[in-house]
Amino acid sequence: MHRVVTASLLAGISLVPQAYAKDQETTTDSSDIEVIQIKGSRLDKAATATGLPLTLRETPQSVSIIDQEFIQSFSLNNIAEIMTLSPGIYAQQAETNRYFFNARGNPITNFQFDGVPVNYSSFFNDAVTDTIIFDRVEIVRGATGLLTGAGEPSAAINLIRKRPKAYPSGYLSAKLGSRNSYRVEGDGSFDLDQDGKYQARVAAAYEDKESYVNLSEEQNLQLYAVFSAALSDQTKLLIGADHSKRDPKGSTWGGLPLFYADGSLADDLSTSSTTAASWSRWEREGTNVFASVEHSFDSDWDLRIDLEHREDEMDGHLLYLSGYPDKTTGLGMGALPMIYQSWRDQNAARLFVSGPFELFGRSHRLTAGLLYSKQEVDADSYYSSDTLQVGNFFEWDGSINEPTYTQTPQRSESTETQQGAYLASQLSLHDDVTLILGARLSKYEMEVNQDNKDYKHDDVFTPYAGLVYKLNDTLSLYASYTEIFQPQNAKDINNQYLDPVTGDNIELGAKGDFFNEALTASLAVFKVQKDNVAEADPGQPPLPDGSFPQRAVKGANNKGFELELSGHPSDDLDVFFSYTYRESEKADGSPFGTHLPKHLLRISSLYHFDGALSDLTLGGNISWQSKTYKDQVGPNKASSRQDSYFLANLMASYQIQDNLVARLNVRNLFDKKYYSSIDFYNQGFFGEPRSLELSINYTW
Repeated sequence: MHRVVTASLLAGISLVPQAYAKDQETTTDSSDIEVIQIKGSRLDKAATATGLPLTLRETPQSVSIIDQEFIQSFSLNNIAEIMTLSPGIYAQQAETNRYFFNARGNPITNFQFDGVPVNYSSFFNDAVTDTIIFDRVEIVRGATGLLTGAGEPSAAINLIRKRPKAYPSGYLSAKLGSRNSYRVEGDGSFDLDQDGKYQARVAAAYEDKESYVNLSEEQNLQLYAVFSAALSDQTKLLIGADHSKRDPKGSTWGGLPLFYADGSLADDLSTSSTTAASWSRWEREGTNVFASVEHSFDSDWDLRIDLEHREDEMDGHLLYLSGYPDKTTGLGMGALPMIYQSWRDQNAARLFVSGPFELFGRSHRLTAGLLYSKQEVDADSYYSSDTLQVGNFFEWDGSINEPTYTQTPQRSESTETQQGAYLASQLSLHDDVTLILGARLSKYEMEVNQDNKDYKHDDVFTPYAGLVYKLNDTLSLYASYTEIFQPQNAKDINNQYLDPVTGDNIELGAKGDFFNEALTASLAVFKVQKDNVAEADPGQPPLPDGSFPQRAVKGANNKGFELELSGHPSDDLDVFFSYTYRESEKADGSPFGTHLPKHLLRISSLYHFDGALSDLTLGGNISWQSKTYKDQVGPNKASSRQDSYFLANLMASYQIQDNLVARLNVRNLFDKKYYSSIDFYNQGFFGEPRSLELSINYTW
């Protein structure tokens, strides 16, 4: 079985997984990474996202891989749920349907499907994409601009889709949980001919669930199908599509007030409190089609072409409550209703070649590629001149009539295009020293109809350099450097886009394999210097597109370190540990990003019993983070805060028969009350209270 594992990764050059092997047959359910299973040993090599088969210690960045066993064991049904348990990732739920992710003190803006960069949007609720379509999720921390182009030095989230397996198999699952929730899902892989040259895989999931937040409930459908064909011994074709429909009701737009009118904290509000109306909803429907062709040449060089097309539409009838209620009467809140309808069209393509070459009597590797992406977003915003009375917020139940809206919407149209060409090489300078050099040339353009302006950035050069020194058979040291360029969709109070984020990223680290490769460890120290970093501009009203204005910060820097341990101390125990420390400052030395924790701890484990209890597996997760706060953002210059806290989850599964498993998951075991977010325009959102889920899984 695969496990949750860690590895190391060159920024944008490689994605190298580590895997633990049990007595299980290898499958071809892989995408950019060819998983090689070796009983009782760590994975030594893997084909990378660019085709460079680098060993674990040849790459100077780290990646965590959340695999199918972890996803199934802890019942992680969408990407946001995976992020909450991932090493080094701080996941914030700011509303019932909207999430934001951060790593190393920076927002995560880079998402990929099978290594192809795609645009991420919280408005389209991309964070709650269903995991039924993915084989695994690869989380690369640090700057990854070589392949992803524009982006923050935080992390790249690579969503690896399921592919047909080497043999017919599948499963059916049914889940029942707290708050009247249920979910059914299925996944099957089939041969379409006797030789197995043509294969297909289909998957589907449907869920209906109520939330701990009053009025909030949703029904979600996800469909997926993929077809593969071996056109020859050297050429493979993959074609697939997925369709999703999400129908959330009682959706919030914004969070709860963090303060009362006198400046005291409003953290005594119930976790079930809502700011939604009975008619609030945030519907989304989307379809994605994709294709890839892979060809291997006799010279050991490889060629791959990927194509992506995605269409989404969103219809939001939303209510935003602002202000601070009186602590006694509950009066003082204002209401802003809005209809926000949007359509998104994305196209992306990637072509790359990779292979070995000889120079000065030594063997090296080279990769080169072209990337293209284009996103068009059209949006209509409808506002109302009606005055809505909130009244006593403590008695708010959403029973307010939806107002009459303007007949003519405020129209917003934008087109974002990015093109890039990159080249990277792993140069063997010595048996123990490798130099990795890379560069990317990018062109970025944003066309916006609202201000009749085009934002263009031509010939953006992104260098990368990394050096790896092998101390011995166990330990390696590394250093790496790259630059940062990130155009922003954040706007100021004048509805103008902020200048791009620029800066550089330096990282030093050490990696090692211990106990016959049963345990791996890595230590990374990083420093990031950035300009034009966006932060919320408090007290400002929403912009015409429904977002909120922000302002730029000059000379912000992040620094810190990460420690990871991953492995199986025994044949029955899998353990993953990660600890992250980071601090952020402005140019004047004042703290920046205090809404993000300085300390972040993640621990996960699975234990498979032997003997009479061999059918039993126990697991759990522990997450701890230090305090978060924002100074002088409330009435009377009051400060918001969330004290340090830890959360615990438990899992128990029992193998009823060879093909039948029952599983119980308990989340937030101790029913901790906490804020998941305290910085979304000076409003807060409580995390989920304790919940239980019982599932049964049938495989064939």
